[in-house]
Amino acid sequence: MPGYANRTVRIEFPELSEPGDLVYVVLRNRKTVTLETLTGPEDAKAEERDPARFSREVIARMVVDWHVYDADDPSQDQASLPLPATPELVAKLPIEIRTALSKALNPDPTPAG
Repeated sequence: MPGYANRTVRIEFPELSEPGDLVYVVLRNRKTVTLETLTGPEDAKAEERDPARFSREVIARMVVDWHVYDADDPSQDQASLPLPATPELVAKLPIEIRTALSKALNPDPTPAG
């Protein structure tokens, strides 16, 4: 199969999972996508973007697969979130998952020295 290696990254959340029901998100590997995938179209003005909305848009573009639930659903049997991911669906993820996804999509910190 031609193409880049390691095109996806799977992030699991066992601490949020019920027994036998693993919560996970599969993202496109940020190292193998275009800059525009992570930053949006060039014609979008950075100063006009709502940072929270922009973050949800980027995450939605990067999600390939997931098994997650609607954190806003207070019922005993929470509704699972469908694919494709959208900014509105990403907004329904718990903060633990959103934080982990944001960290996975940010560039590696520059080493000191």
